[in-house]
Amino acid sequence: MWNGIASGVAIGAVVLTKPLLERAWRIAFQTEPPGNPADQDVTWRDALMWALLSGALVGVIRLIAQRLAAGAWRKAKGSYPNPLPSTRP
Repeated sequence: MWNGIASGVAIGAVVLTKPLLERAWRIAFQTEPPGNPADQDVTWRDALMWALLSGALVGVIRLIAQRLAAGAWRKAKGSYPNPLPSTRP
């Protein structure tokens, strides 16, 4: 059950990231974000910036969402889900 919740949270994070990233791009660079960074008309600079920013933002939002989901699970069930690996012995 936890794997389904974690997958749903990850997908939700990705879906939420794109509009946030596009808005941030417009504010920061005063231009439209690249529709397809692999397109030959997109500069290397813009393609690389898009990849770096989108990867970082997806990772951060996914982490936040998964930690919130794990906390809600713990609150409801009394402990963290079994498949959730621990970094502590």
